[in-house]
Amino acid sequence: ERAPGRAGYKAGVVYTMNVDMSRAAPAAVSTASAAASELVSSGFHEAARLVSLLAARLDQNLDGMSPSRIALASALAAAFGIKVAAMLLDARRSVRRRGLLFLLFIAAKQLPVIKTIVKREKQKMIDEMDADMTSKMLAEGVVPAKLTRLPPTGNSIAWVRGEANARQQKDTKWNSDRSTMSGAVYVADSKHFNLLSDVYAQYAHSNPLHADAFPAVARFEQEVVAMTASFLGGGAGKGCNPEVCGLMTSGGTESILTAIRATRDYMRHVRSITKPELIVADSAHAAVYKAAEYFDIVLVRVKVDPQTLKMDVDAVRKACTRNTIMIYASAPGYPHGQMDDVSSLAKIAVAKKICLHVDACLGGFVMPFANEALEGTEAGAEAGTKGNEGSTRSKTALFDFRVPGVTSMSIDTHKYGLAQKGSSVVLYASSALRQYQYTAVMDWSGGLYISPSQAGSRSGGLIAQTWASLMAVGRSGYVKNARAILQGASALRNGISEIDGLQVMGDDVTMVVAWRSIDKAVPIYVLNDVMTANGWHLSVLHAPPALHYCVTPANVRSVGKLVDDLQTACEKVKQMTKSGAAGVEGGKAPIYGLAGGLPDRGLIGDILKDVQDLMLKNV
Repeated sequence: ERAPGRAGYKAGVVYTMNVDMSRAAPAAVSTASAAASELVSSGFHEAARLVSLLAARLDQNLDGMSPSRIALASALAAAFGIKVAAMLLDARRSVRRRGLLFLLFIAAKQLPVIKTIVKREKQKMIDEMDADMTSKMLAEGVVPAKLTRLPPTGNSIAWVRGEANARQQKDTKWNSDRSTMSGAVYVADSKHFNLLSDVYAQYAHSNPLHADAFPAVARFEQEVVAMTASFLGGGAGKGCNPEVCGLMTSGGTESILTAIRATRDYMRHVRSITKPELIVADSAHAAVYKAAEYFDIVLVRVKVDPQTLKMDVDAVRKACTRNTIMIYASAPGYPHGQMDDVSSLAKIAVAKKICLHVDACLGGFVMPFANEALEGTEAGAEAGTKGNEGSTRSKTALFDFRVPGVTSMSIDTHKYGLAQKGSSVVLYASSALRQYQYTAVMDWSGGLYISPSQAGSRSGGLIAQTWASLMAVGRSGYVKNARAILQGASALRNGISEIDGLQVMGDDVTMVVAWRSIDKAVPIYVLNDVMTANGWHLSVLHAPPALHYCVTPANVRSVGKLVDDLQTACEKVKQMTKSGAAGVEGGKAPIYGLAGGLPDRGLIGDILKDVQDLMLKNV
């Protein structure tokens, strides 16, 4: 088999146990040996006797039957057995994909009475949400009529610009250094933003699909890939993999989908796996669910450790089967900002001869510089404090291609790479795996066709502005940004820890800080509604209910105010609870609470799809 990584896979080692029997009594050993031999012999004789009886009974029943009938009956019995086996395998596959409880709810909802009740109640909820969205739009002022047709004639440039500016007034205002949004906005330097916009405009017409016509953007892409790989274990250097390669994509989701699809096809070719399974943690990014749906892959979910909130390594080991194609790790995970134990997971991947993907979409331009950035700082000291079990935690461990067994990674350049939206990188341990990302068409009437990505045409402008961002910031700039972000995250963790009723989740100091309520008088979703009313945009988590804030260059200066506002909001929520108030009027706490409490996750999924329709309608 051709291994996708530089290190390849080591052959398994068989260990034997030597037992010293020199002290055992010879008579006891002899007696035990004789008894074991007699037991095995009697077992074989009994099995042979049963087979003989069965054969005699079968001959008696078939006596007088023509050979053709016997052959036909045997064929029908075999076909029936194969059908039953296939049905059982499909049932097992469905249970592994969705869970037994999910399938039971699907079956129950097919009953006419239950089906009618669920449909009626769901429609009632959707109608209420539709009315609420409509009333909020009207309360915001005059809403222009939604355009549904082309204008009869083209409008002037001045009119188009004026209309675009007018519609932007309701958008969340971009504040270069005082953002109150969790994540979302990353660029804090207006000069940097303007540089990227200018470079984008300069190359907006180009398309890397036509590399012969636009060689500049093709070169930009390979340089972005090489520069990104250089600080993630690619290129030259001790322990690095010079074969690391990759391509640019439109974002983290596409990078993840691309790596999973390439791995599926690779494992189908080298291991003949036709019913692929992907092992992910509950905290894995939602893109893995898209991949499972798009590429017909069974998603095998394992729990995170309740203390560390990292992927449970032992659970992963137990979840591996002959159909496993990949283990999916996060560095860090989106919900709680914790770094999965990539080294331990990689050992499992090597032993099982499967692939390992590391999702570094969030951390790719921060965590590689963390140790250097935090050297000698208070946040760096916190990274070496005692963990939950009293053992000293080391600084950021390796999580990239320097770890043997890592076969692919996803890194977003449009986050902490400080490029504009629509830019990401997918990396592979070797071109042997990357080639399974390509699509080659040999018999098309339009000619020979080769495409390296899911998209055919791509924006050369996005590639060019990403290159411009990396060139403008440089290594020292990313180290500086990492220092500011991790120090801000450390300050936020310390501040929240001092607030009565709140508890920080996890020990790793990354850009994501998550917290939950440990006080019944402070329902976490009501707290979020109060913070939203005060202008904050926090991220809402489930299982367990919690909130998180993703620190970026654009919001790091707001950390102090966030802590103060959280303290004030907690006191307000406690007073609301004491007075019996249900929550913030028009808040989302009831919706989040309902979604977290309903055991029928399929119904929640149906409601989410209806809500998405409403959101597309009420804009």
